[in-house]
Amino acid sequence: MSSQAKQDNLIPEEYLQISSNIVSTFGNRTPVSLCIYDEEFSRVAPLFPKETRLTPKKKEQMIKQCLEGNLFITKDDYAGLAGHISQNLGALLTEHYLDETAAAEIFYSGILEKIRSFYSNPITETLDQLKAVLAIFSEYVWVDRNRWSYFFNTLRRENDLCCHSVNTLFVGTAVYLKTVHKGDEKLELNSLGLGLILHDIGMTQIPAALMTKNGPFLYKEKQRMQEHVDIAEKMINRLEIKDEMVRSCILDHHERLDGSGYPRGRRTESISTETKVCSVADAFCAMISKRWHRNGINPILAAIVLTESSKRYDKNLTSALVSFIISNNPEMQTLIKDREKMQQLRALALKQCD
Repeated sequence: MSSQAKQDNLIPEEYLQISSNIVSTFGNRTPVSLCIYDEEFSRVAPLFPKETRLTPKKKEQMIKQCLEGNLFITKDDYAGLAGHISQNLGALLTEHYLDETAAAEIFYSGILEKIRSFYSNPITETLDQLKAVLAIFSEYVWVDRNRWSYFFNTLRRENDLCCHSVNTLFVGTAVYLKTVHKGDEKLELNSLGLGLILHDIGMTQIPAALMTKNGPFLYKEKQRMQEHVDIAEKMINRLEIKDEMVRSCILDHHERLDGSGYPRGRRTESISTETKVCSVADAFCAMISKRWHRNGINPILAAIVLTESSKRYDKNLTSALVSFIISNNPEMQTLIKDREKMQQLRALALKQCD
């Protein structure tokens, strides 16, 4: 945008400026329609329609307008741009024009696509693609931890294994940064991220009829579901995943502090911190999501249930989860001030823990 246009705020709200960082990912065609501000007529005018082939001359023209801050898309085209960026998440590391809400949604879509691809074809190639996206994600959240106020609101609540995996990644990383890591020292989050998102990899081999059963499991069905951990061990061995942090999240996320979990009945001292984080995130995300036999529950209730289950889940982590939900969600901030409602929720939580 020209300095005069910026000064007079002449660009209508339905247009969004895009940067050279995003433009650099376009390739040979425009993924969306592009516009420029026409100073002569004081209006936004079309530059190139969607799917325009970018000849050297057109690319030069586009880049020139972009560098001058004069390249825009309509908000109607925003979803298309978001879909494009989700394939090129690295661009978000240096992007300054997209707001944090939009960036969080784009990350969710991009990571979701990669975990779907890996789960449908769990080979080294798709695993490497997932790792690459997680590395970008880790760097993005490290730059500014306050971004979690936006990431929480992207959580999806449908009955979908891949959505559950991304939800667990987002919640687990937030809890870990809030409780475990202190100070300004840069933390390598890639191993934790991979462990969080792959924690339920064994579920990909559980029969669909069992996964979608409309009602509580019979004893044998429950045993069959618990076998997903053993299945997961075989899968990660075949994929040669040797990172201990990743393996512990996958193999021990159903272990509990009091030894009541499975498959080995481990207790507090033999469960890693990262696995405790994964356990809390996994349980929370499962409770807030819809299942075939029940609806998801209120996030603050889910967090309170976990806090009241202090014999099974690390109370420092569950308390941090409650704090995180309240501080980053206006709706929850309103709810927490309603004493009567909170008493009702706590009573429900205690009933759930019985």
